[in-house]
Amino acid sequence: MTRTLVINYTPRKGSYTKILFDEFVELAKGKTEITHLNLAKTPPELLLSKNLNLIMDWNAGKRDFSEEELSVLANHHKLIDQVLAADYIVLAFPIYNFTMPATVKAWIDAIVVSDKTFSFSPETGFRGLCNGKKALSLVVSGFDYTNSGAIKEFATATLKQNFDFMGIASEQVSAFGVDQNRDQLTSILERAKVEIKSVIDSWYPNLSSR
Repeated sequence: MTRTLVINYTPRKGSYTKILFDEFVELAKGKTEITHLNLAKTPPELLLSKNLNLIMDWNAGKRDFSEEELSVLANHHKLIDQVLAADYIVLAFPIYNFTMPATVKAWIDAIVVSDKTFSFSPETGFRGLCNGKKALSLVVSGFDYTNSGAIKEFATATLKQNFDFMGIASEQVSAFGVDQNRDQLTSILERAKVEIKSVIDSWYPNLSSR
């Protein structure tokens, strides 16, 4: 059976993002082995001076760390191991102030690590090490960025760039305008649910009708 890592940052009471996240989990039950990471309850450690410098040492090629240093790196390595063990990754979050919440960005910062999810050599440049994995992002916003002119959101491009960098093929289901177009809320969410089911049928085709 395939393994799917589902990650959510949905702390707000009545979260529309959680509605879509729960929809995916419910439809995926029995079709894949699910590992759940709730970023609001167990957030990644921020890149503060101590762990940032250890990660920079790791990226520079150091592997001989003390037990104390390894304990500092443990949170980051656990998050990386979850990604490496998964065939599929689902990340659900709302857009805050034109981009992803800081906790979600902290998760990305924790997993993009040299010789774990990407490699570099002067001869070949950067290479993703997660080829064969697929990712889905479930992104909800109160504002509709689809035809917003000069007002842009940066979460989508940031997430796709990082998945591409690691060699992970990604797609997105968006529910934009849930506050701006409150009268269309039901249809916005239902449309997203249909797209989620389509991804489920694509990812787990032999089990989609059971």
